[in-house]
Amino acid sequence: MDVLNYKCPNCTAGLVFDSKTQKMSCEYCGSTFTVEELEAQKEEELREEKENSTGHWEGFSPEQWQNTDMEGMRVWSCPSCKAEIIAKSTVGAAKCPYCDNPMIMPEQFEGMYLPDFVLPFKKSKKEAVEALKKHYLKKPFLPKVFKDENHLQEIKAVYVPFWLFDLDASGRFRYEGVRTRFYSDGDYEYTERSYFDILRRGSMKFRKIPVDGSEKIDDTMMEAIEPYDYQELEPFKISYLSGYLANKYDVEPDSLTGRVHERIEQSVKSSFRETVVGYDTILPGQESVRIAKKGDVKYALLPVWFLNTRWNGKSYAFVMNGQTGKLIGDLPVGKDLVVKYWMRRHIPLTAAMTVVVVILRLMGVI
Repeated sequence: MDVLNYKCPNCTAGLVFDSKTQKMSCEYCGSTFTVEELEAQKEEELREEKENSTGHWEGFSPEQWQNTDMEGMRVWSCPSCKAEIIAKSTVGAAKCPYCDNPMIMPEQFEGMYLPDFVLPFKKSKKEAVEALKKHYLKKPFLPKVFKDENHLQEIKAVYVPFWLFDLDASGRFRYEGVRTRFYSDGDYEYTERSYFDILRRGSMKFRKIPVDGSEKIDDTMMEAIEPYDYQELEPFKISYLSGYLANKYDVEPDSLTGRVHERIEQSVKSSFRETVVGYDTILPGQESVRIAKKGDVKYALLPVWFLNTRWNGKSYAFVMNGQTGKLIGDLPVGKDLVVKYWMRRHIPLTAAMTVVVVILRLMGVI
């Protein structure tokens, strides 16, 4: 399978896309190049490679090495050290485990798999690690030894495939608003309640609703690190992937219609509800959300940092928005810290322990 590898014209080392300078950078000689300069050079290299390509050795047939256990996997040849790399069929960019050179699989982004946009990384590996350390701060239930003893097992920068949906919606809502007034005439105290029938109706336009197109990636975690600044979207160029991991989508947009409609409906309901103010109590009534049957969808690769740590025999996963730096993830809970927290609130010990046990059970700790 054809693989791209952007090499430095000065020293031939592998080039990577620098999130700071937004240029292709050589980590060995320090040279930098624009994406456009290297695209032109790569086209010339591919043309020469095709002209000089040779076939298989006589007596060798690739079919004799086919293996049914390889379903869902593909074999790629590193253009630098010529090692054969086995990877999932959805991988579009990676690093060679033998020579550490960046590899891009261009055919993964051809035809029906060609992305419309790419959002370049702006946060570096160093910034991702620093963000993880800051995430540990001001967590009252986090065991103190976790900060020192947990080990960062894996950190990787991945261009995650996303579908960006455009759809229009309209809503019609009825609420009951209550205003309460208390007063006294000297002898008696009175409570007066006034009831209001509130109507809201209107339409909303949704643009670029992101839903990840990878079956293996947790949708909830991807939504938690939103939003992205779409003003920095760039027309897709494969050179942006150099030095990073990238996957192509394995979930079609039609399969995500239900999730898109769910996100739109939640947004419409909350947006209209926020317009109802000036009441002591607001009770929901009739709700109606209509979503257009047809819309537009684009395919984009968005930057995400994945970090995994291990402590006390358990793994903890974190993800960070590779553009904005927003990071989320799970942390362990120290049982003794929960007890101390409730005791500081001057709750009687018996009641405190009861509350603690209930909380820990709800969290799945015990």
